[in-house]
Amino acid sequence: MRKMLEEWGDGVTVGGVKISNSRHADDTALVMSLKEEMEELLRRLVIVTEETELKINQLKTKIMIVNKAGTLTENNFLSLYDFVKTIVYLSSIILNGGGLETEIRGRDGMIKSAVIKKTKLQIVETLVFLIFLYGAETWTLKESTDDA
Repeated sequence: MRKMLEEWGDGVTVGGVKISNSRHADDTALVMSLKEEMEELLRRLVIVTEETELKINQLKTKIMIVNKAGTLTENNFLSLYDFVKTIVYLSSIILNGGGLETEIRGRDGMIKSAVIKKTKLQIVETLVFLIFLYGAETWTLKESTDDA
């Protein structure tokens, strides 16, 4: 399968380099500029995996069309698979419109949930109070400053 993907000539040009797939552990993302290329690559991938007695899980396989229309003609080999407008790949949210708003909001939420109130108070105590009290041992206190 790896050899077939590496030999595939079509794909998307990024920085002058043709990219047709991205593989991480057991995840593979296929990238094509034309629907026909994606269909042909997926057909070849099915054949290669069947030769090695593997099978592509159609329930887990997702296809995203990144274009203005987002449509696909009927009676197509690709229609066997699930089409999505949003997908999470390698912990990143990818939208078919290419926007980053959802990704940024999601990461912001992760930060806010990770830093709980107790942690925030500890940060204030260790950083802010430390700066405020720096050199306090030399201060001379009077009754008027004691009330403050």
